[in-house]
Amino acid sequence: MFKSRLLLSLTAFSVSFFIGLLTARDFGRALLMGAITVVASLIGVAATEGRYRHALSQRSEELKLHIRALQRRRAEAYEALVIMTTERDQIANSLNSMQTQLRTLQIQSSNLWKQKEELSWNLGTTELPPTANQMYGLQVRLKELEQKEAELNNALSATLSAKQRAELAVKTTQAELNQIQAQLLDHAHRKDDLDKEIATLTTQKQQLEMELVALEPRVRDLERYRTELNQFLASAEPKRQQVENSSRSLQGAIEHLQVQISSLHGELGQLETQILERRDQKEMLDQELASLQGELTSKTPLSAQTPPLQPPSQPKAGADSALPTMEWMNFFNQLSDSEFKALIAIAEHTNPSPALKQISEDHLTMPALLIDSINEHAMDTVGDLIIDPSASAPIVAPEYAETIHALLEHLRKP
Repeated sequence: MFKSRLLLSLTAFSVSFFIGLLTARDFGRALLMGAITVVASLIGVAATEGRYRHALSQRSEELKLHIRALQRRRAEAYEALVIMTTERDQIANSLNSMQTQLRTLQIQSSNLWKQKEELSWNLGTTELPPTANQMYGLQVRLKELEQKEAELNNALSATLSAKQRAELAVKTTQAELNQIQAQLLDHAHRKDDLDKEIATLTTQKQQLEMELVALEPRVRDLERYRTELNQFLASAEPKRQQVENSSRSLQGAIEHLQVQISSLHGELGQLETQILERRDQKEMLDQELASLQGELTSKTPLSAQTPPLQPPSQPKAGADSALPTMEWMNFFNQLSDSEFKALIAIAEHTNPSPALKQISEDHLTMPALLIDSINEHAMDTVGDLIIDPSASAPIVAPEYAETIHALLEHLRKP
């Protein structure tokens, strides 16, 4: 987890640093944006983990309450199982006693039937007619046997009904016992699952606590780093204001230069008009000279002909050829204050590295970035690189050194 935090911090810092460097082209500001992004990302991760740990603790408490409820239900189910088992045993005992009584009644009934058959056989096989007393006694005994038989039949039917009810109660009790056992097994499985989940949550909680302990020094370092950055910003604020003031003064100078450039454009237009007029006059003069030479050639002998007149020579390129063109003026207009100072240092110093370092520190950037920015402006306006990137020390390209010096001297003129 610590490695993932470190990877997240590095990724956030890199992305924020490069975005800030590409948008603002300021190394210090890009570094500040990267550090702020790292602090914000770590604080967000810590807050998210805190909420996650709180949710885990709540979930653990809910699971513990659920486990206690399941344990109470299991105890209640176990007590109900014990009670139902006792009732089943009682019903089984009563069923056994009823079956014993039923067998006893069946034996008694069979004995009565045997006695009745014996009496009937004795009555049918006796040779002497029975006396009135014997007949009366036999009738009384027969009635008693019939009465006992009826009682036995009633008792037998009652016993059978009780046996059926007991068997039905036993079946019902057995079904309830099976259902309770299934519920107990389900509760046991759920309890095992909850125990496993609690063990997993406990392990995650311990890991989070260890990671929190490991992150505390990192958070303290980031807080110290943020304090240092705030101090750096407080110290850099006057420089920024100074740069803004110099930028405003440079902007005023640039506006003044633009006014001068506009006037130069007007003069250049006038000069072009005059050049066109002079060119037309020259062509007319050339035509007149050609016609005069033709007349002289036709009137004088060949040996006496004078050499042809030469046209007036064009003015040689002098100081006026070093005047700035539109491309070069656009190039200088696009340069910022720091880039303009860097170009002057590179053009006028044999070893411009100390001056470039001082300029980059004053403007919170790097010498390489200043050189790249100057070359980008040159490519956009002039169409070539002004500063030679292949040299060991930054120098102006030899083919543009004279032009750059002439332009700088022209810009220094009041």
